[in-house]
Amino acid sequence: MAEQLSLLDNSVEKVSSVKLKTIISASRRTDVPAFHYDWLQEVLAAGRVQVPNPRFPDKRYEVELTPEGVHSIVLWSKNFSRVLNAPGHLTEYNLYFQYTINNYSGLLEPNVPGYTQTLKILEGLLGRYLPEQFNIRFDPVIISTKGEISPTPHMPEKARLIAFERLCRDLCSLGMQRCRITTSYLAMYSHLKNRIKQCGLDIRHLDNDMQMDFFTRLAEISGNYGLKLYSCASPVLEKIEGMDRGQCIDGELLERLFGGRVKKAKDSGQREACGCSASRDIGIYSKTAGGMKCFHGCKYCYVMDGS
Repeated sequence: MAEQLSLLDNSVEKVSSVKLKTIISASRRTDVPAFHYDWLQEVLAAGRVQVPNPRFPDKRYEVELTPEGVHSIVLWSKNFSRVLNAPGHLTEYNLYFQYTINNYSGLLEPNVPGYTQTLKILEGLLGRYLPEQFNIRFDPVIISTKGEISPTPHMPEKARLIAFERLCRDLCSLGMQRCRITTSYLAMYSHLKNRIKQCGLDIRHLDNDMQMDFFTRLAEISGNYGLKLYSCASPVLEKIEGMDRGQCIDGELLERLFGGRVKKAKDSGQREACGCSASRDIGIYSKTAGGMKCFHGCKYCYVMDGS
């Protein structure tokens, strides 16, 4: 018994001595892989970066980016073509992909690669990375006719369901059953209402009960294909059978994928309903000095200036 306790103490000591490493987010604030990829390669080569505080832009904080100090990099994008074709310094890091694939019309996503091109990029990435390293974001859900490539005017939500089933089918054809899919319903902030009104988008609003019905159907579709569906910062959707509360940055998942240890506490800088683990975001809002503009031009962008 004493010997077993000694072994247990040694095991605990070894675990506690493992250094917590940082999860890097690049980035919730703008599309770094699509539009600021050279900058990303430069800061990775330098091993550190100075980032302005989003709330107090005059103050900056330094983030270590050395492969020894970083546990993993979470990349957020609608276009990973440059990561596919020129990974550069990214080959020195553990990577997790937040890949948004909505397949909306050009009215909603003017400069996003087409669906067929997006699937080709994803297929290329799968030659180098595992399906478990991908969170496919079908997000946000917007019910409209003008926002769809193939609208269904008499039943506007049907077009979104068809687009989602096509995505699930194509993910399975690529062997992506072990990826995650995350979704949420459009949060209509005041600045977003003005932007959508200006572009003439015809949105059909879903109240909570209607959201439950719609996203239950999404969960049924993903379940039919053996794909797991997660909600993003939505207490309403968390109640749906077949849909789990999502963590786009999931410390426990990243530890299982790559080993090591990370801080798994909730990220205090995100919305209250967000389940993400703590990370350091190195993106810069475009309104900040030295900011990073996103040129996708998505009309539903939550960033104040659409960047």
